[in-house]
Amino acid sequence: MTRQPRFNRAVLQLLFAAAAVTAGASAQAQSFVSDPESGYSVSVQSTVSRAEVLAELKVYQESGLAAAERVASETGAWNSPALQAARQRYGVLRHGERYAALVAEYAARRGEPVRPASKA
Repeated sequence: MTRQPRFNRAVLQLLFAAAAVTAGASAQAQSFVSDPESGYSVSVQSTVSRAEVLAELKVYQESGLAAAERVASETGAWNSPALQAARQRYGVLRHGERYAALVAEYAARRGEPVRPASKA
């Protein structure tokens, strides 16, 4: 039984999202990742706070993009209107007041200093 490339991509996206969520507790958190070319462990400095990661995950889910990407990975419809609409909603949420409010809320819950939310 061979695995579909779409399945592998979905698994990699899931692993990346899980790693991003658990990567660091603060903006100065330091973690290590494996360099895919050399196999060596490389030190990486986080550029976002835990609150920003959690807020981004929340708007990713709220926008419907998580579900739309899951469907696209199962069907191969990577250019479907539903996926494009979800990407649009995600962009609006990610660069809007909802994201900034979530960052402030999560930072307050975790006792982190509240930094201006990045718009990346």
